[in-house]
Amino acid sequence: MSVHSGSGERAPSGERRTGARETLSTLARTATAGGAEELGGTLDTAARRLAEPMRLAVAGQLKRGKSTLVNALLGEEVVAVGQLETTFNVTEFHHAARRRLTVHYKGDRPPREVSPEELARLSVRDADSLDTLRGIRKLEAGWPNELLKAFHLVDTPGLASVHRTDAANAAAFLGIQDPAAQAESQQVLDAIGRDAQEVHDDSVAELDRADAVLFLFTRALGRADIQVVEEFVGAHQSAVNGLRAFGVLTRCDQFWPPSEDLPGHPDPLEYDPLDAGREIVAGYLGRPALRAAFHTVLPVAGLTGLGAQTLTDDEYVSLVKLADTDAQTLVNRLRSERRFARQPYEDLPVPPEERARLLHRLGAWGVHRACVLIRGGADVADVREILLADSGVAALRDLIVEHFGNRSGLIKLDSALRQATASVHRSRALPRDRAHGFAFAETVNTVGAALERFRLSDPGPAEIALLTGLYRGDFDFTDAERDEVLLVTGERGRSAADRLGLPPDAPLPAFRTAIADRRAAWRVRVDDPFHAPPTVLAARTVLRTYDRIADRVASAERLLFHDTD
Repeated sequence: MSVHSGSGERAPSGERRTGARETLSTLARTATAGGAEELGGTLDTAARRLAEPMRLAVAGQLKRGKSTLVNALLGEEVVAVGQLETTFNVTEFHHAARRRLTVHYKGDRPPREVSPEELARLSVRDADSLDTLRGIRKLEAGWPNELLKAFHLVDTPGLASVHRTDAANAAAFLGIQDPAAQAESQQVLDAIGRDAQEVHDDSVAELDRADAVLFLFTRALGRADIQVVEEFVGAHQSAVNGLRAFGVLTRCDQFWPPSEDLPGHPDPLEYDPLDAGREIVAGYLGRPALRAAFHTVLPVAGLTGLGAQTLTDDEYVSLVKLADTDAQTLVNRLRSERRFARQPYEDLPVPPEERARLLHRLGAWGVHRACVLIRGGADVADVREILLADSGVAALRDLIVEHFGNRSGLIKLDSALRQATASVHRSRALPRDRAHGFAFAETVNTVGAALERFRLSDPGPAEIALLTGLYRGDFDFTDAERDEVLLVTGERGRSAADRLGLPPDAPLPAFRTAIADRRAAWRVRVDDPFHAPPTVLAARTVLRTYDRIADRVASAERLLFHDTD
């Protein structure tokens, strides 16, 4: 049998989330009635968002492949991409039965629904639409996509160094190293009336509102990347941590073909560029700031992953023709993408325009890898499936669903309480005047005290603190204990069987035995006088988590084996 328990989408997490919604809604009415309208609005929004899918923001510096990754996660070409950065406005995607696009404007202008075909025009630089682009605050797109049933996906423009003050060097600080690209990017920013700091501020605001974050890097971690990560994480520790954030090393396909100067002179026919990405990731995770900030960092070839899902039958036929080419000859031609897409090579049985389409779809490594698979007998379905797996996109999507999905109730509760508490602090900081007199202060203090009581009485905040500290390495736990904490708090699934590491059809005595054994072990941890207070407090939270699972098992046993009349 399977007994559900803890945080997540099933009982009693649904009950907990309902209790949190009712608490926040009641406090919203209290705040509004007491004249604290801003606080009331924040509480009401926080309550409503507990019932909505998680908001997952894709962030990073400009030119880090955010829009390509968004498309790859969705499995379709939804967001416009290009050689230069194209996303200069925030775009939020949510599930809808039909495609819809709503434009939210700056100032008092009301939102307006427009044709979904307008998405590219309203999110990408366009000399004919500058007045419109300047007035847009945010685009909201409803899309019939399975992933969006579980997550709202937010494509952000880009982060800059928050300490940057020299606007003339904006593009360099945004990670764009090519002088021509710097000049054009700055020209685009100027043309739409925005500067790098404004784009950065828009992205930060969305990250503060998000429940979870994918933070993108490319290639080796450069000084600008390190500065952005350390500054952003330092200023937003509650928003970016192992519970709520993944790092993603994007564009790993660009490590292929390998440089001839690499040690061992790797053979491009066999070289996997994601292996190079994994080496870089190991270096990332050696940095304390990044290790504390991210649950993990994954290497991904977003373009190849997107192309695997959108590859057409005609493009597959072109790949079959290319696969008849001598393998080394094809590699040599792919070393220069520009020439591959333009030159009328007599030794390639596919014309340049078809080769250009294949590069646009899969990138050079994706074309090479697809041809390797076809030589091995892969049909079009095999090519799509294997390329998606090889790209790392499938693994990233699975981890998003497993980690964020299993913890969605807990993470959304964390976001709601952070936003509510921040609003209480802002309200308390308002100057005392006729509008913010004694009655106002009394209302704010009443709401603040009620939020604190909820934190102390609900197990969710304690579990959030446990997991945040665990990912940061705050506790003196062994690796086995760390794995057990992740298991019992729902990392591998939310049922009691998942949390105890038991098969779903395990008999009730197996549940009781497992709980008794683990309770005893963690009781020793709690009573150990040599542990630091944070470790003891964390062990006590783990023990209480087992207590709640035991209560659920006992309830299931009463329902199954006792008279319920």
